Amino acid sequence: MDNLTRLLQAYRDDSRVAGIIEKLKASDKPSRILSIDMIGAQECFVLMGLKQQGYRNHVLISTDKEEAAYLQNTLDNLSEDRAVSLFPDSFKRPLQFDELDAHNVLQRTEAINRMNLNPKAGEIIVTYPEAIFEKVVDPQLIEGQKIEIEVGESLDLDTILEVLIEYGFDRVDFVYEPGQFSIRGGIVDIFSFGNEWPYRVELFDEEVESLRMFNPGDQMSIRSISKVAIIPNVTGQFSPEQKVPLFEVFPKDTLVWIKDADFLVDQLNKCFEKAEEFANDMLAMENALLKEIFKDRAFILPGDLLSYIEEHSIIFSKKSILLKKY
Repeated sequence: MDNLTRLLQAYRDDSRVAGIIEKLKASDKPSRILSIDMIGAQECFVLMGLKQQGYRNHVLISTDKEEAAYLQNTLDNLSEDRAVSLFPDSFKRPLQFDELDAHNVLQRTEAINRMNLNPKAGEIIVTYPEAIFEKVVDPQLIEGQKIEIEVGESLDLDTILEVLIEYGFDRVDFVYEPGQFSIRGGIVDIFSFGNEWPYRVELFDEEVESLRMFNPGDQMSIRSISKVAIIPNVTGQFSPEQKVPLFEVFPKDTLVWIKDADFLVDQLNKCFEKAEEFANDMLAMENALLKEIFKDRAFILPGDLLSYIEEHSIIFSKKSILLKKY
């Protein structure tokens, strides 16, 4: 047994972790726990201790994107199953709404899919205010609209071309980011919005001969697979009615960790003000997709978002005005 394993077991069996569990189980209603004086990575160890004790789904709301990336990396290194996802906002920079980031969109979709498909296995999502301010597409709709391709089945090139364009994919010579595809003879490359690597479909006439994930940088194969699921462009292909608050997707027993609740409230209000300001200027936009997003107001009112969060048990890292409600 290595030192890290022993340390994780020590946290799992610690009486203070047991106290948190007792508090969580004490009522049928969502619990509120104030856990202060934890420094460095200690909060990550406590979270992992609770996960090992059966509290499998966690959402950690940090103060900003940089802190979220640090916490996600720490938790990922502590997790044996690597079931830790970063949930970013959809843009190049938080609160800068003028440019979408396809890789961020991919990460958002991937994180939601993992939580939705594996609620019993347990997932940890690390995020920040600007990211949870945006709505997400209902995972059940994505599940119903995904394109599945399997080795040995027939695949008509004209049909897949038509469907990919309908789903918001762009045809390019070589794929390098989510939302792109290329067709070269009997080879179809597709970079789905729900996967870290693009897929390469090799055809023999109309039969799928092989499926592989590959690195778009050097075109080298990563691994062969028997079946793939292609997810449509979740940013532009769904109406406002098909989008839901992030916390509505999570199982009710998901435990929410908030690093600074007062800052979260202030930042959510700032997000709303910035989004409204940007939406009022959208007539001058040239980007049709951004126009559609802001016309739809695919964001959550701060008060409504807090109401969704409050449906779950919460661990506060510092004292907050929100605690006065309980």
